[in-house]
Amino acid sequence: MFRPRAPRSERRGDATTPRKKQLQRFFNRWGPNWWGVVASQLTTLIALGPSLLPRTWWTTAASISLSQLYGYAVGSGARTTRNGILALVRRARGVDAQPTPSLRMATVERTWQTALLSTMAIGTAATLLSSLERQREIAQLVDETPQTLRQQFTGMAVGTVATTGILGLVQLFRMSSAGTRRLIGRFAPALAAPLSGTAVMFGLTYYLNRSVLWEQLMRRINASAHRNNLRPLPGRVAPKQAERSGSPASFESFNSLGRHGKSVVADGPRARDIAAFWGEDAMEPVRAYVGLSPSQSIETAARHAVRDLRRAGGFTREHLVIMVGTGTGWLNDWAMSALEFLTRGNCAVVSLQYTVLPSAFAFLFDRKSPKQTARALYHEVREVLDTMPANERPKLYMSGESLGAFGGVSVFSSASDMARKLDGAIWAGTPQISPMWRELTARRRAGSPEIRPDIDDGSVIRFSNRAEDLGHDHEGMPYASWGEKRFVFLQHPSDPIVWWDPSLIWQQPTWMTEPRGHDVTARMRWWPWVTFWQIAADMPLSIANKGGHAHRYFEEYVGAWSQVLGIDVDADNLAEAIRPLIRPH
Repeated sequence: MFRPRAPRSERRGDATTPRKKQLQRFFNRWGPNWWGVVASQLTTLIALGPSLLPRTWWTTAASISLSQLYGYAVGSGARTTRNGILALVRRARGVDAQPTPSLRMATVERTWQTALLSTMAIGTAATLLSSLERQREIAQLVDETPQTLRQQFTGMAVGTVATTGILGLVQLFRMSSAGTRRLIGRFAPALAAPLSGTAVMFGLTYYLNRSVLWEQLMRRINASAHRNNLRPLPGRVAPKQAERSGSPASFESFNSLGRHGKSVVADGPRARDIAAFWGEDAMEPVRAYVGLSPSQSIETAARHAVRDLRRAGGFTREHLVIMVGTGTGWLNDWAMSALEFLTRGNCAVVSLQYTVLPSAFAFLFDRKSPKQTARALYHEVREVLDTMPANERPKLYMSGESLGAFGGVSVFSSASDMARKLDGAIWAGTPQISPMWRELTARRRAGSPEIRPDIDDGSVIRFSNRAEDLGHDHEGMPYASWGEKRFVFLQHPSDPIVWWDPSLIWQQPTWMTEPRGHDVTARMRWWPWVTFWQIAADMPLSIANKGGHAHRYFEEYVGAWSQVLGIDVDADNLAEAIRPLIRPH
C-alpha cells in the first residue's frame, strides 16, 4: 500500500533532533559559563587601566589573561552560589525540579545576553582606545616610549586567546574527571565517590607537573643560568692592580669570578681617574669578590672573600663597605664608583656571588641565599674588626639593591640594631616584604606618606624618591643635622619591586590612598586581584628604564653616598665624571 512520504522538514527533524538535544546538553554542561564570561569582560576593562609603567604587548597580555581568569572564576562562583540557593528554596517549597523555561523566555534571555555582550565589547574597544592616552601619560612620567594601538590590541588579543586556552584545559580536566569516575564506578562501584575522579586526575596532573614539567623547566633554567654565568661580558680582562680580586696577586682567579664578578673587578675607576677629578693624589680602591662555586658553601665563600679583602689591604682603608649583590652576583657600578670617587680611593668593597639565577627567579625560589650571604659577610668582617684596635678600624658600611637590600637588612633585628652595628648604609629598591622596611614605614612621622616616610627628625635615617629629597622632609622643611650614623633608603614611587606585595590581591595599599609620587599617574586605582597582576607585570619592565625611575638607581647614588659619608661634592659634576666609566652589562 502506498504511504505518502513525510515532509522533508519532519524527516530532518526526526534525524537531527536527538543530535541537537545531545549537543545542547553537552554545551549546557561543558560550555562557557555566562556569568563567568560577563565577569571576565568586566575585568578586561579594569586590566586596561593604568599601572606604574607603560606596558609592552606581552605584559598587557599577561595582565589581561590573569584578570580575565579571576573574573571568570568569580562569575562562575557567583552563578553556582545563586543556583545552590535557588535549589534550597525550591526544596523548602517542595518543588523537585527547576521549571523548564518556555521558548519565548529562552529567546528573550538570548537576546538580552547578546545585547549585553555587544555593549561590553563596544565598551572594551572604547577603553582600549582611551588607554592609549593613559599609556602616553605614564611613559612621559617615567621617560619611556609609549605603547602603540597595535601593541595594545595585540596584547589584548593574545591575553584573551590565552584565557580561552586555559579555560579549555580546565574543562578538559573536568571532563576527564567525570570519565575517570565512571570508569571507577564500572570496576569498583563502592569507590566511585562524587570526588573520586577529580582526586585521581588532580593526583596525575600534580605528578606530571611536579615530576616531569616542573623538573624539566627548573633544569633548563639552571642550565641556562650556568651558561650565562660562564659567558664573559665583552671587553673584560683580568685587572693588574693587586687591590682587586682576579689580579695576579689575588687568591681568586679571574675565571672563577663569574660573569658579573669579572665586571666588578675589571670595571670602575682607578687611582688615576679619581686623581684627575680631584686634582690631587688618590689611592687605588680595593674590590674583593668571590664567585660561586658548587664545592664551597656561602660561609666558606665569605671567608675567602674577606681573606682576599685583607690581602688587598681593605682593612687599612678608612671606609669598608659590604655590598650584597642581586641574583647572578651583579653590583651597581654607580654605587661603587660614587663611593670610590668621594673617598679618593680610600675605601674597600667586599662581595660574593650566591646564585646564578636572575633576581626574579632567585626572589621567587631562593630568598634564603641573599640573607645567608649578608650575614656571613658581616660576621667575617666583624670578626676581623674586633681584633683590631678601635682607633685603627675602618668605618663599616653596607649597601645593596633590590634582592641585595632584602638580604642586607636581614642581618639586623631592627633599625636600631642596624644603627648600633654600622656607621651607615644605602639601600636601594628595598622590597617591602623586608621586615625592616615595614618597621620603618609603620613608625613614620604622622602625615608623611608611605612612599617617602619621615623617620624621626631625619638625623639617622632618610628616605628619598629623588636626589633633591635628601635634604628636607616631605613638606619641604629641612631635616635636623646628620648624626654620626647615617642611613639612606632610595625608592622610586614608580618602582614595582618596592610596591609589589601579595596583600595587593585583597587589600588596598596605603600608598594608593595617598597622593601619588612624582612619576606615578593619579589615575591609577586599586582593584582586588587585578592590581596585584598589573604591578607584577610591571616588574620585568622595571629594569629596562633609562634611570631615575622604576627599578633603576644610577646618579642618585652620588648624592646618597655624599650624605652618608659626609663629603660635600658637586653631584652633577661627579656624575659626569662617572658616566663614561659605566659599561653595559
